[in-house]
Amino acid sequence: MSRLLILGATGGTGAALVRQALEAGHEVSAFARTPATLPVPHHERLRALRGDIMDAEQVSRAVPGHDAVLSALGARGMGPTRVYSEGISNVLGAMKEHGVRRLIAVTSAGIDEEQQSALWFRLLVKPLRRNRHSDMMRMEEAVRRSDVTWTVVRPSKLTDGRLTKEYRASVDHLPLGGYFFGGPTISREDVAHFMLSQIDSDEYLRKRVVVTY
Repeated sequence: MSRLLILGATGGTGAALVRQALEAGHEVSAFARTPATLPVPHHERLRALRGDIMDAEQVSRAVPGHDAVLSALGARGMGPTRVYSEGISNVLGAMKEHGVRRLIAVTSAGIDEEQQSALWFRLLVKPLRRNRHSDMMRMEEAVRRSDVTWTVVRPSKLTDGRLTKEYRASVDHLPLGGYFFGGPTISREDVAHFMLSQIDSDEYLRKRVVVTY
């Protein structure tokens, strides 16, 4: 079993990561601004760490002693954000400083999907997500330039559905079919399941992987 640092542990995907990691027998450190809202308040293999991802010193204190860092960072609202890019910069700096190599981080499917030609997607979805997706792109670029052993996970539209363990994974882009009306989806539980499956896998090392149903 591994010692995992989970970032964004109180968000939807982060909470699923915490629960599933503990169920799988891992030791978990959950990093969040408000650890009191963690989905599993008390567990013998859970350590709650209060901290701000934008504070490099707090991040540096959290990273040592872990086998892997799993990032489920998220930004609230649709306005300009630096949470993804500056947050991951602090994480990468701390990982380099403390010799932690494995990083599995979430962004989003479609952030650079130039082939998406559906009118509804270009007119409605892209403008709403522009600020968030731009910062995710900066995050991905920082990860790609780093020397950590990374996997970037790009889920399609997230839902609060159940864990199915039945999803598709495709390097870089959505599997054949792309976006259709309403858009492809995947539950946060299944995204967490895929992320945890990559801890000891070398199938998608230094790759960006889209996961969807």
